[in-house]
Amino acid sequence: MEAASEVRRMIATELDVSDRRVEDACMLPSACYTSPEFFEFERRALFGREWFCVGRASDIPAPGDYFTITIADEPLLVARGPDQQVRVMSSVCRHRGMVITDPVPKGRDRWWDTVPTETAGHCERAFRCPYHYWTYDLTGRLIGAPDMHRTTDFDRSANGLPNLRVEIWKGFIFANFDDDAPALAPRLAAIENVIEHWHVEEMVPGGAEQLRGLPWNWKVMVENFVEFYHSDRLHHPICEFSRSNSYIRHDFHPEDATIVAAGTTTHPDFGFNPTFKALFPPIGTLTEEERALAVFFLIPPTLAFGVNSDSAFYFLLNPTAVDRLDIKVAGLYPPEYLDLPLFHQLEGLAALGIEFFNEQDFAAVSSIQRGLRSRYAPRGRFCWQEEPITHFNRWLVRRYRDALAS
Repeated sequence: MEAASEVRRMIATELDVSDRRVEDACMLPSACYTSPEFFEFERRALFGREWFCVGRASDIPAPGDYFTITIADEPLLVARGPDQQVRVMSSVCRHRGMVITDPVPKGRDRWWDTVPTETAGHCERAFRCPYHYWTYDLTGRLIGAPDMHRTTDFDRSANGLPNLRVEIWKGFIFANFDDDAPALAPRLAAIENVIEHWHVEEMVPGGAEQLRGLPWNWKVMVENFVEFYHSDRLHHPICEFSRSNSYIRHDFHPEDATIVAAGTTTHPDFGFNPTFKALFPPIGTLTEEERALAVFFLIPPTLAFGVNSDSAFYFLLNPTAVDRLDIKVAGLYPPEYLDLPLFHQLEGLAALGIEFFNEQDFAAVSSIQRGLRSRYAPRGRFCWQEEPITHFNRWLVRRYRDALAS
């Protein structure tokens, strides 16, 4: 109770200076990044009430395709049903609580000693819990419960897998635990017009990389992703095409569901690689101005997204502890690019370029996490090129306070 009281006190008394425009704002208190109790509060306040991205609809193209993901310690099953509808369901068996997609180990496969196991594949008809063979169809309906006929008033229809609310936006699958949360799409207008000509909903994924157990708080990662202040400083000289002072201000309203960060580049058709040039042809529907525009945006708490003149990419953020973060990194491309003779080789080069930037960013955010544990951790002021961080903080503070009030 004492720890919970401290979280309530901090939200009630210490966040006003972070809920201001960039010229007047300060960082969030260090405990927002380092306190396990605060992280537990966030799991309820944000991940339990906001729309979170779990992946792309193209990850499950056919009826019966599925994958699993654990968000805020909730095991989830994402599946396409026979009606083509994408569903996000709890994967916890309604009998005794086993996760129905977890494997029964064979031999000495001690997967339970490490991290939650995630699976993907195709299920022709139904998912069967390995423990007692309770069986659920692709919509979550319980269709088999062996030998339950002696159980008084047992109602099979009342024991299906809970379904979450789902929205598909630009090919991304979003889910929400809160049945009363406002719809997502109407609150994404701030980014709709900016990326219209990229046709993200038609893009297809390239290769993906899973990064697990990164040792920093998820918000430190988000802040690094959206601010331009470090672009030609931390990334000098590999980011000379994207200057910090190129940042373009965008309007922000705390009730929006997105934070936008954009800037111009020194030349069109730039690329995050040693050539500073895009490796693929520029997307044909872009204007000349858009070909020299670097756009990064968030749909918090889990999706960080960016577009280039020839492609797009996204980070799927999944915090597992106050100082542990899993990230899925993937590129997105116009579908016709996959037919290019050297597509996979070029994609590999592009990934190496992004990896070089990531290594610098990851070193910085890991060091920041160390610094935030210090008794001398700052509540620093912001440069105007860090304005998207203050937008993110204002988004957070509103939701912290709403959760506290309710």
